[in-house]
Amino acid sequence: MNKKKIERLLAVGKFDEALQQLAAIEQSAWRDMRQLKCLRQMGRRQDALGLANQLYSHHRSGQFPYPTNTSQRNNQLRYIAQMFAEFGRSEHACDILKALCEKKPNVAALHKEYAYALTCDNQLDEAEAQLNMALNIQPDNANCQAQLARILCRSGRVNAGYNSYSKAASLEPKNPNYIQRLLYWSNFSERTTQQANYQLTRLWASIAHPQDRANSNRWRAANPARRLNIALASSNFRDHPTSYLVLPLLRAIDRSKFNVTVYSDTRKRDAVSDTIRELSDTWHDTSQFSDQKLARLITEQQIDALFDLHGHSAGNRLNLFAKHLAPLQISWLGYPSTTGMKSIGYRLTDRISDPVGVNDEFFTERLIRLPNGFLCYEPPADAPAIEPSDNQGIIRFGSFNGLSKISSETLDCWAAAMIAVPNSTLCLKRKELSSENARKGLIAELADRGIAQDRLILKSERQATTEHLAEYNHIDISFDTSPYNGTTTTLQSLWMGVPVVSLVGHTHASRVSATILERINLGGMATNSVVDFAQRVKELSELEETRQQLRSTLRRRLADSALMNKSQFAREFELAINRLWREWCEQRTNERQQRVEESA
Repeated sequence: MNKKKIERLLAVGKFDEALQQLAAIEQSAWRDMRQLKCLRQMGRRQDALGLANQLYSHHRSGQFPYPTNTSQRNNQLRYIAQMFAEFGRSEHACDILKALCEKKPNVAALHKEYAYALTCDNQLDEAEAQLNMALNIQPDNANCQAQLARILCRSGRVNAGYNSYSKAASLEPKNPNYIQRLLYWSNFSERTTQQANYQLTRLWASIAHPQDRANSNRWRAANPARRLNIALASSNFRDHPTSYLVLPLLRAIDRSKFNVTVYSDTRKRDAVSDTIRELSDTWHDTSQFSDQKLARLITEQQIDALFDLHGHSAGNRLNLFAKHLAPLQISWLGYPSTTGMKSIGYRLTDRISDPVGVNDEFFTERLIRLPNGFLCYEPPADAPAIEPSDNQGIIRFGSFNGLSKISSETLDCWAAAMIAVPNSTLCLKRKELSSENARKGLIAELADRGIAQDRLILKSERQATTEHLAEYNHIDISFDTSPYNGTTTTLQSLWMGVPVVSLVGHTHASRVSATILERINLGGMATNSVVDFAQRVKELSELEETRQQLRSTLRRRLADSALMNKSQFAREFELAINRLWREWCEQRTNERQQRVEESA
């Protein structure tokens, strides 16, 4: 078989067949690269790494089993580095690309690829520097602008990151990926309204999915009484916030009425992944599935209700949902706003996160409000015990939310509260704080608001979940972020006996903590202004006995609330889905009757 035929097999995703044909031809630089790509695309991680290591040893020794030219060797090295970065060997990727950049300092693409490897290695400052070098060489490179934007957002400079995404989108206005990043990060800005987010989302949909419409497969039997096939799709079925909100449903849903399938795009499985697999009726590892392959599987399995747990966040499968593979397609968890897709007909929420009649018109989905909240929480089984507070007269504030959630509005609230409580410190803990640029930016922003650096405790070390939760034993009051509240961080803080003070805004993202606090009768901790936020913090700081009582009772209060009543949540979830299914069946029956009457 000649090379052109193999290239065609690769182009249409027939990697198994291509790999078989490659094995039959003479070894060469061309063959090795195609084998490497096949193994990577097929998800054969260990085989791919084995071949990559073998090729890398050829490069280091300078001894190849076949003749190669400089271009072929460099292309191999760049692809090997990309694989190393993706597969958790980013330090080797950095070594390779650093050397290539030193040899060819005027190639923008090399600096961009080096920046990606550095980002995977959490060297954000150096990655930012490499991207700025690339943009000095090639200012109109949209991909470089987008990559820089991601680093800026991750390190807490969301407004600057948003501007870089805007530049990327203006350079390639027909590229839906940059518009999607814009609309995702708009949720983090206090300047964004639900209407503005909706309009940007509809712009994205018009480019990415111009044929998107509300239709559904009609070949399924419209039987409102039968057992339903529901499916959850996500790449976060692991030790991740989404999992701790999915587990209660999987444990309590009525299996006589629902068959639960999980489509897991998770690449790094762990013990939580295994638990979710055990609790599923059917589990599929789809991390290496193309949209086409997964679409065929969903169609074959006749899924009735397909749940998207990503929205526009990274790792989403919205291209798949655009095919409208199930009668009911529902958005739940993982993303705080509209998908903008008419093919996703519903969104699970509640009356606090999305008050009735306030923003309904700015969702393409129909909002389905569950009576006692849209989420149910299962804390980690190995969560540490709560230790008594011993603050020695110093009130210890803390926030373990992502830096990207720390908006100007958030900093205004925090600074006002710290000024109101002079004998206080603020502890922030995120791995992105290893970035000197992030640390300096945060320190400067708070200094401008009157908070000295010696009142800040900035931690960046990575910890396992148990050790991370234990950090709350050194916190008296948690500060929430706005307009993008914490969800799992709020729940974790409460589980560890630490009260949370939040600022309520005008979007779903800014009201999630309010719905959590209301369920445990602490709705007064959800404030409505910077002044109100600071006053509530001051009051709580002065009430030592109240804080100690909360520390000793919050875990029980949370456990006894609707937030952890998995049976109640499952029944409300089931009723909602059954109601939607009956509506769909009735609509199909009416349409069928209408066609009969029209043909008579």
